[in-house]
Amino acid sequence: MRVLRGFLRILVVVAITLAVLEGALRLFAPRLPGNTGVIARYITTGQPFSQAWTPAWRENRDHYYTLRPNISDALQYGSPSVSFRLTTHKLWDDGLAPDEGIGFRTAPVDFGVDAVVVGDSFGFCFTEQADCWVDLWAARENLGTVNLSTPVTGSQSHARMIEDFATPLEPPLVVWQFFGNDFYDDYVLDAWQGVIEPALEEAPEDRGGSWIARNTVVGGLLELVTTGTWSGFPEGDKAYQPQYQAPYPGGVLEFGKPYELTALDIRSLENGYGMIKSKEALETAKALVESWGGRLVVVMIPTREEVYSEITEPVMGLENLVTLAGPRAVMESYCGDLNIACLDPTLDLAVVGKTTALYYADDMHLNAAGNAALVDIFIPWLQTLKDGE
Repeated sequence: MRVLRGFLRILVVVAITLAVLEGALRLFAPRLPGNTGVIARYITTGQPFSQAWTPAWRENRDHYYTLRPNISDALQYGSPSVSFRLTTHKLWDDGLAPDEGIGFRTAPVDFGVDAVVVGDSFGFCFTEQADCWVDLWAARENLGTVNLSTPVTGSQSHARMIEDFATPLEPPLVVWQFFGNDFYDDYVLDAWQGVIEPALEEAPEDRGGSWIARNTVVGGLLELVTTGTWSGFPEGDKAYQPQYQAPYPGGVLEFGKPYELTALDIRSLENGYGMIKSKEALETAKALVESWGGRLVVVMIPTREEVYSEITEPVMGLENLVTLAGPRAVMESYCGDLNIACLDPTLDLAVVGKTTALYYADDMHLNAAGNAALVDIFIPWLQTLKDGE
């Protein structure tokens, strides 16, 4: 009997300790770092971010996503650890209500336009606007620049942005920013529109794990420690969980997310379709820009795994790096076929990256230093093109 009472006392103490720990973790969830904080916030609030926010992008039939106009200094998240403030404008009066139409991270056009930039989140930039390479370039060269870049868009969207918003401006230079998932985004757009049948049917969501792991912070963190992952992540978020870690100048680089290894794989049916659509879009855009006497150039953005290949290859293997490099090789061949000047800054960024963190530690995008390094490469490259004319 005495043993039983002792055992019950231990159980009570353990239960009270776990309850206190659970309460403390829930209380401090907004400030907890890394995946610990993400899991705690998912369980307590249903979202991974430390502050409430409303995404600025919304679905659009022609582009898949566009930005809402007339946003003023609103908090945005690129990932649970990367946030920035966003202000958007309409380029001109479109006759629509203030919240209708398309917004851009650029000022209304009441100035002479020297250049227009189209692209995805790497042209939009997951930084404060002043730290974006487009704005740094414009400020450094005293240019009137319009940034049409929009997250979650591919080449077909970029060509349509040029047609709808650059054509009225007839800029002498159009910069087309390319990232390796643009082929995949072209496929996604057409599949979403119903232009084609999806290549693969979506599997039903099955998170697995126990109720305790999915609904208590202590249980979730215990599962993370013992298995390396958490079953409570929504199915869509699992693709963005890094598989590898390695030290880099910014601390610990978390890389090798399933999304990038899938979305950048040019061997897939989805990307095979998207590659065809991207080349068509690029060719159409070039002809359009040249019709008003302008010039189209391409700036490719490499993945952080490639820029830090000396660190990532020993961990993730050469085959994965070759997969990530595939889209850039294809785009470079398109530039050659279509006689478009194309900048690949991978090697130059790798040199700077030996001593500097150019990408966020756990997000695929360039940080402020990475944007500045890109400008340092882009400006002299562009000057070389001008000198050769």
